[in-house]
Amino acid sequence: MLVDVGGDPLGKLKRLNVPLDDIEQVVFTHFHIDHIYGLPSLLWGMWLGGRTKPLTLHCSTGDRERLQRWLDVLEVKKWPVAFDIHIVTYEWRKETVLVSDQNLYLSTFPSQHVGETVGLKLVHNDQVLMYSADTMPNERIKREPKIDVLIHEATTAEKQLPHHTSLNSIIQYYEMEQIDKVVLVHLTDGEPYEAVLKRATPAVRQKVTLGFDFMNISM
Repeated sequence: MLVDVGGDPLGKLKRLNVPLDDIEQVVFTHFHIDHIYGLPSLLWGMWLGGRTKPLTLHCSTGDRERLQRWLDVLEVKKWPVAFDIHIVTYEWRKETVLVSDQNLYLSTFPSQHVGETVGLKLVHNDQVLMYSADTMPNERIKREPKIDVLIHEATTAEKQLPHHTSLNSIIQYYEMEQIDKVVLVHLTDGEPYEAVLKRATPAVRQKVTLGFDFMNISM
């Protein structure tokens, strides 16, 4: 499963040694361009690879028509792709289960961003991972009693911007004792993240890591 599709998905999956046929589902947290613009490249690579397995695209109910129009503009049926593309929608204001089986539970929850945006909660072997997506500090994340890994956006280090979160806000808003590990993503070059961490308590500093491309997170 992929969550959002940014730039160069084919190159990144190749570097991670993930075959394209292993990707069965794509979840779009929202429809801003930096989260979706890699989709044409992904579909093109799957087509060139002779894919026949169906592909499921998850998006909010309000974005379904836009996603379908984009597929129509790409004229995927004229290539023609030899695999079915299914669009499955979720209601972004409600917590929605996307996957539920013996080994994996994945659900959405409303994000505090612009438009129809969701975060994700993943449960595997009783371990909980939450992904904030683009958001302001989110009360739904704060209510989670125990989080093993929190992947949270930190667009800035100190200044709180509309519709986003700063590292300082993460430390002050969430109950850090309920979170084992925090991985910061959606980072901005030149922001003084390390300076903010130096001012934090040792217990908080041990929990927070700056994310980077191709980072592996164990649960």
